[in-house]
Amino acid sequence: TFEVAWTNQEYEFCRIYQQDRQQIDGGDRIERNVMLNPTGNASYRRLYDTDSLTVGNTQYKISVPWCEIGTNYSWDVREILANKNNAKGYINLLKIKRTDGLWSLADLIEERGWKTPTSSSDSLYPYGIPYYLNMLDAGSTTGGFYGQTIRYQDGTTGTSCAGIDASTETKWKSYADVYTSVNNTLLKKMRLACLLTRFKPPLFVNAPGDDSAMKRRIYANSDINVSLMDLADKRDDNNTPGDLAGKNLISVSGTVYFNRMPIAYAPQLEGVTYDPIYCVDWSKIVPVVHEGYWMNEGEAMTDRLQHTTLTVYLDGSHNNLILNRRTAGWCLHTAIPA
Repeated sequence: TFEVAWTNQEYEFCRIYQQDRQQIDGGDRIERNVMLNPTGNASYRRLYDTDSLTVGNTQYKISVPWCEIGTNYSWDVREILANKNNAKGYINLLKIKRTDGLWSLADLIEERGWKTPTSSSDSLYPYGIPYYLNMLDAGSTTGGFYGQTIRYQDGTTGTSCAGIDASTETKWKSYADVYTSVNNTLLKKMRLACLLTRFKPPLFVNAPGDDSAMKRRIYANSDINVSLMDLADKRDDNNTPGDLAGKNLISVSGTVYFNRMPIAYAPQLEGVTYDPIYCVDWSKIVPVVHEGYWMNEGEAMTDRLQHTTLTVYLDGSHNNLILNRRTAGWCLHTAIPA
């Protein structure tokens, strides 16, 4: 056996891809449809009034490219020969090599899951959470469905998200607001964000989408997490000094809850400018993988120039698909100077 000095305390995206991913069986990209506005045919009427018929195109297409990802691990036949009389050592050798390859793959998935692509034309990297849940524009402090500007890694910006321009379609904007510090005012803004991003269809409409119970979690850096834990202890009148970590911390296994949602630590948010707090509904932001081509682990192969070296490749196609920006969650952050 051996231990691993893992890079991240939490591998949240890997957990989501393992438990809640969807599979699509083909196509050169991932596509879904969304209705943003009704045509407006409903009206009250008197007897014998005539109807005014309106037919419009209410469908908008969400388009997300496939991203190719892979890893590999290798060993030399002489390493195997060195362990040929020790079956346990041979198994551990391969296990170490494989763990090495998968470790770097997990780190890469986590890193890119919390980033935007390099630019608006970049199809190499997947669409991370900041791509879909945007901050407010610079100089804006008014909370609401105003998240429209995607800030790419090269410093450029854009408002077209998954093929739909949020500057034109107001219902394709995400919810965002600003906060100054971790206090009761922040909690009020979080309550409001949760309230306004929860939509339910009318009972007489057979909703075509997934409006089941939310799979929401909140993510923040370590400083915000610890500050929220401290705030929870201060608000608990029944807290006893039995453990200096606080009763709330113990009762929820290392974190606090807000509106029944765990506030998780995302290491990738450390040092991110404007200290964003993300709430993600994983039923609306969906990890998608290509059916038959995800975590495909091939057979060991050799190369003519390295004939004593065996290599195993592991590959897959994936991306993160948003289904509805108004219900996918929200982003709270400190103010961005104009």
